[in-house]
Amino acid sequence: MPNGSAQQKYLALMAMIRRRFDIIRALNDSNSNFVAAETAAFHGRKIVEGIAFGCLVALENGIRHVPRDAKGQWKADAIFKSLLAKGLPVFPSPSIIRAATTDEKVAHASNIVIEGQPDRRLTHEQIQGMYERLHRWAHELNPYVEEGHAEFFDKHTEQLRDDLMRLERFIERHTISIRGAMFFSVLRDAADGSVKVIPLTKVADT
Repeated sequence: MPNGSAQQKYLALMAMIRRRFDIIRALNDSNSNFVAAETAAFHGRKIVEGIAFGCLVALENGIRHVPRDAKGQWKADAIFKSLLAKGLPVFPSPSIIRAATTDEKVAHASNIVIEGQPDRRLTHEQIQGMYERLHRWAHELNPYVEEGHAEFFDKHTEQLRDDLMRLERFIERHTISIRGAMFFSVLRDAADGSVKVIPLTKVADT
């Protein structure tokens, strides 16, 4: 993680998340098996942790302060709980960026508009549920608890794939802001396919 600006830190996090999704896609394209699925789950869990760290970086960008108890954490659920308990509502919001209409240019003196994508949103509770389900793949199966690897695979793989798909839709194009300071981020830019993070300032709610 770089010691540079908040934008550089956020870009580094998003670049790693992008690499993890690339690995998950490659695993999905291969012959599906238990080891491939548990590897995908491992990367999915780390993606959720990267999202949580991104919330901390967005705080640094917006209010120049990161709570000490959250700063030293590495578990995503603990970070989210800390921020919610402190009334710090910073969380990614799936969004697109588009040119402003003539009326919007007049009303807000801005040439661009950030438009939310409600169908891609996830709540803290949904992310927490995913984080817990991804963790069930983290340990070797206890033969006194589970029937076997094939049975576990058949029971949980459909949910795993759904969670990873929803997680990618949630984060692949998003804004994250607090007190008007915002990042707009894409994991795969339409022009060149690269990861991009653009700092913006919120001027109005649309």
